[in-house]
Amino acid sequence: MGGATAADYAWLSERWTDGVGTTVLCITFVRDLSPADALRRIKVTPGTLGEFNVAAYAAQGGTVLADTGWGTRYVTNVAEPLSLDTAVATVFANVENSDFTFRLNDRLIATFGLYGYRYREGDDPDRLLADVRDLGLYGDGYREDPIASALALASRATGVHLSRAHYARPALTGSTDHLQATW
Repeated sequence: MGGATAADYAWLSERWTDGVGTTVLCITFVRDLSPADALRRIKVTPGTLGEFNVAAYAAQGGTVLADTGWGTRYVTNVAEPLSLDTAVATVFANVENSDFTFRLNDRLIATFGLYGYRYREGDDPDRLLADVRDLGLYGDGYREDPIASALALASRATGVHLSRAHYARPALTGSTDHLQATW
């Protein structure tokens, strides 16, 4: 255990939360890939703009993708190439759902809802259990700001750390419109 805490990622959770407390985000941590490599793997051309876009931020240990169209969450042919020979963790939240997914070398290791850990699935769904407990994500029901805790879990699982300074730097961005059409 150890590493990132919910406090380390409260700012990122707040960044994607509106004025009435609704968080809508899809953040993906990718170990050992540069922003250009991550975008290349999901067939996104940097510099293109569309209705839906993804921003790839250089971070300590890899890249963090912030997706405004949620293509990296829903399109399985996106998750697979991102996780090949590396680790990928995604935190997704909208008004209907919120979950955490961890893939390692194209294998789904663990996925669970942020309000229903007992319904976890994957090849090794309890691999992150010590960190899940440490970050207060264990159990079911309402908890205060599970998004920041899930972002910290993504950081711990992948070894990628996104600081405010990393997030403030220019990111590579590109359209994910072509990905949206596939689901």
